[in-house]
Amino acid sequence: MSKVVQAVNAMISNPGQITKVMRNQRELFFVYKGKYNWSITRNDVGEYFLFFYAGDDSIESLAHYEGMDWEGTAMVTYAASEIGTKEATASFSELHTLIKERVYGVNEVLDDIISDMDDL
Repeated sequence: MSKVVQAVNAMISNPGQITKVMRNQRELFFVYKGKYNWSITRNDVGEYFLFFYAGDDSIESLAHYEGMDWEGTAMVTYAASEIGTKEATASFSELHTLIKERVYGVNEVLDDIISDMDDL
């Protein structure tokens, strides 16, 4: 198994370590363990891409970059399709969903709805 897939699975298993979640027009940005900047996206044909940002730029800055801002940005790109396993695609998809749910506050909504069961 690819190390990046193992890392993605670790992120999924430890969602409390995911903070500073935000989005721009095409990507979902987040920080893992308070020090690792990442983003994830899915293109129009359903392919997942995960980006690791090695530089000192804040996640807030990265989320607002446009065009030429990306030049010189220290980053590594991982494409689930290039890893080429079903697990990579499934793991990237699950992480994408987890981050997207964080952006929109879905967990809080679901917790509120589930708490209605306690009233029965």
